[in-house]
Amino acid sequence: MKARVWLLGVVAAAVSLAGATSPARADEAKAKPAGPFVVIVGAGKFLDKAIDPRPTADADAKALYDLLTDPKYLGAKPERTRLLLSAPDEKRNGEVATHDAVVKAVEAATSQTAKDDLIVLAFFGRGATAGDKTAFLTADTVFKDRAKTALVFGNDLEPAFKKVKGQKILLLMDVNYKGFKAGDEKVAEPTLTDVDALLFGPEDKEDSVRPQDRLMILSGFISSDPLAKGDMGLFASTVIDALKGAADTPPNNEGYEPDGLVTTDELVKYLEKEIPNQARQIGKTDKEKEIQAVPIGARTSHFVVTKNPTETAKVQKQLDALAALAKAGTVNEELAKEGAVLLSRMPKLKSGQELRKGYQKLADGAIKVEELTAARTEIKEGLKLAAKDAESYARKVTDAAELVTRVYIKPVTAGDLTAAAIKGMYRRIEESLPTDLENALKNPKDLSEEKRTALLADARTRLGKREDLDENKDADVSILMMMASLSDPYTVYFDKETVRKMASALRGRFPGVGIQIRRDAVRDGLLVVTPIKGSPAFKAGIQAGDLITKVIRSVDNETGKPLPTEAQKEFSTKGMKTDDAIAIITGKPATPITLMVDRDGKELTFPLERNWVNVETVLGVKRNESASWEFTIDPKYKIGYIRLTQFTQKTAEDLKAAIEGLKAKGGLNGLVLDLRGNPGGYLTAATNVCEQFVGKTKLVTVKPRPGSGAGRPRTYTGERAGDKTFEVVVLVNGHSASASEIVAACLQDHERATIIGERSYGKGSVQDVAPFEETGGEIKLTIARYYPPSDRNIDKLATKGEPDEEWGVKPDKGFEVKLTREETNELETLMRDLEIITPNGGKKKEVSEEKDKQLKAALAHLRSVLDEKRKNATK
Repeated sequence: MKARVWLLGVVAAAVSLAGATSPARADEAKAKPAGPFVVIVGAGKFLDKAIDPRPTADADAKALYDLLTDPKYLGAKPERTRLLLSAPDEKRNGEVATHDAVVKAVEAATSQTAKDDLIVLAFFGRGATAGDKTAFLTADTVFKDRAKTALVFGNDLEPAFKKVKGQKILLLMDVNYKGFKAGDEKVAEPTLTDVDALLFGPEDKEDSVRPQDRLMILSGFISSDPLAKGDMGLFASTVIDALKGAADTPPNNEGYEPDGLVTTDELVKYLEKEIPNQARQIGKTDKEKEIQAVPIGARTSHFVVTKNPTETAKVQKQLDALAALAKAGTVNEELAKEGAVLLSRMPKLKSGQELRKGYQKLADGAIKVEELTAARTEIKEGLKLAAKDAESYARKVTDAAELVTRVYIKPVTAGDLTAAAIKGMYRRIEESLPTDLENALKNPKDLSEEKRTALLADARTRLGKREDLDENKDADVSILMMMASLSDPYTVYFDKETVRKMASALRGRFPGVGIQIRRDAVRDGLLVVTPIKGSPAFKAGIQAGDLITKVIRSVDNETGKPLPTEAQKEFSTKGMKTDDAIAIITGKPATPITLMVDRDGKELTFPLERNWVNVETVLGVKRNESASWEFTIDPKYKIGYIRLTQFTQKTAEDLKAAIEGLKAKGGLNGLVLDLRGNPGGYLTAATNVCEQFVGKTKLVTVKPRPGSGAGRPRTYTGERAGDKTFEVVVLVNGHSASASEIVAACLQDHERATIIGERSYGKGSVQDVAPFEETGGEIKLTIARYYPPSDRNIDKLATKGEPDEEWGVKPDKGFEVKLTREETNELETLMRDLEIITPNGGKKKEVSEEKDKQLKAALAHLRSVLDEKRKNATK
C-alpha cells in the first residue's frame, strides 16, 4: 500500500451479556466505594468592590445542594458534602467560599473517595485570568492580587487532583469571565486549557489516554453572558430539572424506557436540547439566545449521577419480586444476580435490553422461569462470535502492530502493542478484563506471534457479538488504543468515518458541496459561514448568512444509488447537530443533494451536484469582487502578502501562481510570507515551497530510526533554481508547526528571509500516513525526525521544553514581536473572517498592519531594506 508522508489462551465459552454485566477483576472486588462526595461553590458577593456581584450564584448553589442531599435523588451524606457560599448558611451547614475553604473542600473530596466513587464539583460565580491561568473569584478575592487570592485551578487544585484514582467526576461550571473593574489592566479571556488538563491531564500513563468517566459541563462558551431564569441561572435550573429525572424521560433516556437513573449520557443530551430551547424563549439579545451547554468528556463518560424517583418505585417493585422468586428457590443464584443487574440499570446494548424485558416479564408474573431461560439461551447463542470473525479481528490488529514495529521512530515490541490493544478495547467498552487474560498479558514482550494472535482472538471471542464492536469497530478501537499507548501525540489511528471527516485537512480537498456551516442557535438552523470559492455551492449562488432550513437527498451518500422507498429523504435542520448535517450533505462526487435556505425571510431552493472541493491554502490581503485574492499590501514599495494556512498537494503550485501574479501586476520587491497558525501538512509540499525561494541547495534532512523499515536518512535538495529577486520576511508564532517550521528554518539558515514574530511550536518529527485497507482507516505514524540545513534541533519533545533549550524556530535577533493573549485572539478572529466570501455589496475584511503589530514590524523591516537598497543603487 502506498503511504503518504504527513507532518503534523484458550477461547472462552462464556459471552458477556452485552454490557449488562462483566467478570470482576480480583483486585477490584476488594474495593469498597465510600459513597458520593459533593462540593458546591456559589460566590455571588465579594469583599472587593472591584468585582461585581453574581446575583444567582448563591441561589444556584443552594438549590443544587438541596437536590443532591435529598435521598430521593442522590442522598449525599452531610459529612461528605461541602457547600461554600458568599455568606454562612446555618440551615445547610454552608461556609464562606474563601480561597482556602474551596481548596480544603476539593482536597477532602479527592482524598476521601475511592475507585468508582462519584465526585460532584460545581462552581457558580465569576472568573478571570491570572497570568495565563484560569481563576475562580472566591468571596475573599482581591482582584488586583487574584493570582494569590483567587482560586487558580491549575495551581491550587492540582495537588488534590493528583489523588484521583478511578473516581467518577462530574464538574459543573457556570462561571462568567466578565463583571470586574480591571482599571488599566487588559484581562484576556481564559482558554480553560489548565482546567481541562486538571481533569483530563496525563494521569493514566499506562494507557496514555484521557481518563474515562470524567465529565465537565460548561454553562456556555467562554465569551457567553449568563442568563437568568427567575431567581436562578438558566444553567443551574436546567441541570437541576435534568437531575430530578427529566433527563430520564423520552426522548432523552437510554434504551426503550426510563430506568429510574439519570446518567451522564442522558444529562448531556437533555442539556444540549433544553438550554438552547429555553434560551431562545427567555433571552432578550441574540447573544443570550445563543447560549448552549458545552460538555467536555461526554463520549467517554457513562456513569450514574442521580435517581429518577418517578421510576424508582416501579424498578424497586420488580427487584423485590425477583428477590422473592430467588428466596423461594424459583430462580437460581446466577439468574437472580444477572436479573438484578439488568433491572437496576438499562443495559447499553440491544441484547442486554432484550434480556431485561424478559426479567421484567418474569418479575411481573407474565412469563415463567422456563420461558425466561429459553429466551436467555437463545439470546446468548446469538451472541457467540464466529471463530472466523475473531480471527479476522486478530489479523487486523496484528497487521497494525507489525506496521508500527517496522517503521516507528522508537523501538517497540509487537507484544506490548498487542497488550495495549486488548486492554484498551476492554477499557473503552467498559468491560473488566478477565483475570486470566490480564495474567497472560503481564509480560507481553515475551509473547510469540502465535500466542499474540491467539490472545487477540480469545479476547475478542469473550466479548461476543455486540453493536459497539461490529463493522470493524473492534479493530478500530483496539488500534486506536494501541497507538495511544505510545504516548506520542502525532501517532494516531483514524477510522473510516474520521478519514472522511478529515479529508480536507489530510489532502486539501473533500467531496461535498463546499460550504462552511455552524449552528445558528437563535434561529435554530444551520448558518452558512461562507461558501468555498469554486465549489458547487459557490457556483450555485449560496451566500454567507444564508440559513439552511432543510436538506433533501435522493441517493445514498457513499454509493450514489437511489435510496429505498422507506429511507428518510428530507431532513429539517431544527435541532440538527453540525456533525450530523455534514454527514448528510457530504457525499460521493457527481451525486445530487438539495439545500433549502432562508435568505432575509425568502425561501430559496438550491439543487446541487456534489464534487471535489479544493480547500484554499494560499490567502492574500483581501478578496476582490470575484472572490479571488489580492496579494499586494503596499503598492508603493511593491510588497506582497501571502498567508499559507496549511501545506497540501496544491499549496506550492498556488503559491507560485500568486508570486507570478504579483510580478505581472506591478512588480514584486518584497514579500511577507505569513505562516502564523499554520499546523503543517505534506513534507513534499514544504520542500517544494522551500525550493521556490532557495533553489538548488540543501532543504531538509529526514532521519528515521536506524535499522527501521522507514529507510535511510535522506537529504532533500532543490532541483530547480530559486527566485531570489525580492526580499522575504516570514511570520511565525507558537502555532506555526511542522511543515511551517521546515520552511521557516530553511529560509532562515540560507539567509533568504528574516524571521519575525514569536518562537514556533517545535514539532520536529515526520509522520507517515498509510491507508489501512483492512478497516478503511488510516494510520499516522511518527517515522523520523527532520533537521534543517544547519542540522539544529527543532523537536521540542526531544528536549525538556525549557525556554533556553534549542527547539523550534526563533525569530531573528531583534525581531521577536510578542502578542498578548487578547491580541492573539483578535488576530485569529480576523484571520477567520478574512476567509469569508461576503455577498456582493458587503464589506470585505482585509489584512491591516494597524491591527497587527507583527505584520507592521515585517512591513517596516522590508521598507527599510528596500530604502537602503534604493540608496545604494543611486550612489
